Amino acid sequence: MKQLHYVNSLDFYFSSGGYHPPAITEYFNKTVQPYVDNNISFRSWAHVEWATMEEPFHLIGELEKIIDQAVNQISFPLVCAYGQLKMPNFLSTLLLETHPYILKKDTLISSKKYIINAPFNTNNDRE
Repeated sequence: MKQLHYVNSLDFYFSSGGYHPPAITEYFNKTVQPYVDNNISFRSWAHVEWATMEEPFHLIGELEKIIDQAVNQISFPLVCAYGQLKMPNFLSTLLLETHPYILKKDTLISSKKYIINAPFNTNNDRE
């Protein structure tokens, strides 16, 4: 248990006072950098709560793609838990594009929509 480190999701996602991907990325990098620098293996489990769906979807998409690229670059296991019932279709599709595996009930499946290192689409037509 001494090796477990907890980060409050609200502190993580709203470290700058709002949902701001560059600030979230900076918080993420600051959190994992000591492990990377000291060649210490680590894993991450995130329980993602969508308290509100008022955040612009393109910002959520931007962050998901940044985190996916970090996972691939640093090569560490990351498990994300999302509540599917509260999620709009756009967000569900986005998560399938940025997460290589999906656990549904007791089955782990490869996401057929996953795009490794997907460039961020800056147009807001999917918002």
